[in-house]
Amino acid sequence: MPKRTTCTCVGVDIGGSRLSVGLVTSDGKILALRRLKTPREAGAEECVRELLEVARAMVKEAPTENPPVAVGIGFGGPVDPTTGTVRRSHHVEGWSDVPLAKLFSEATGLEVHVENDANAAALGEALFGAGYGCEVLLYVNVGTGIGGGIVIRGRVYRGAHFNAGEIGHLVLLPDGPVCPCGKRGCLEALASGDALGRRARELHDAARLVRSALAGAENLTGRMVGEYASRGDEVARTIVAEAGGYLGWTLALAANLIDPDVIVVGGGVADLGDLYLGPARSRYRELAMEYVSDVSIVPATLGYDAGVIGAAAVALTASASEEIPR
Repeated sequence: MPKRTTCTCVGVDIGGSRLSVGLVTSDGKILALRRLKTPREAGAEECVRELLEVARAMVKEAPTENPPVAVGIGFGGPVDPTTGTVRRSHHVEGWSDVPLAKLFSEATGLEVHVENDANAAALGEALFGAGYGCEVLLYVNVGTGIGGGIVIRGRVYRGAHFNAGEIGHLVLLPDGPVCPCGKRGCLEALASGDALGRRARELHDAARLVRSALAGAENLTGRMVGEYASRGDEVARTIVAEAGGYLGWTLALAANLIDPDVIVVGGGVADLGDLYLGPARSRYRELAMEYVSDVSIVPATLGYDAGVIGAAAVALTASASEEIPR
């Protein structure tokens, strides 16, 4: 049998706080990687300018024997993958109707594929990470916000309006806290990193942090809540556990609907491990239907590289003539 060869793609991950550009092989290995801080105040134009500069350099510096065949972009917000256009961002201003595919194609001379970043990360985990070999994967990323993706037999399921997998905007409490999407009581408003910080500030304002080290902290954030929870602060742990319970509730709803064989949870909040995922698993077992109640809820394994590997995977699955390993 002839030896299997690999191709490479450029993966671009555009998030609210971090930008990543990498050269990735068709077996999920990163050959080169650049990370940048997202210039939030400068808006989309400056962000795109910096990314185009890095992407051009990466294409130019790629091995001559294995040049990139395409560019994949994962963006943190709604996109139209058929046109390669960003619809908007819930977290950063200035991203409405940005033609990313056109801009990157002109800059690199390569075919470009644009996908929602959670969909891209889901594909990366399905092909190269915690969901390797699965038939139906449900992926949830819990960070500043909450995104999700569904991968069926190695392909992203987008839905009729490219909105499938938006688990962060399932409404649990119609009279709950306001979500960045404009609705109330979404999972994102209850279980994300920002939600942890909001809940801590609510308790602080109500003078209910007396027995917590959080009481002496200023400008409470989700990161701070996670740090105090990891140190054993009981109030912080309660905040994290409450958020994890909301996640488990929503995962049960989603699993009842799509019947996955694995649920993969990634993102900075998920890095709290059993402090967050333990309550999520418990709540999931209580609420999921019998036939899906034993589905495993596992941590993502690609870590901070999930976005760039997943973005490249989007391009690889669209462009590679060979079958991507599963």
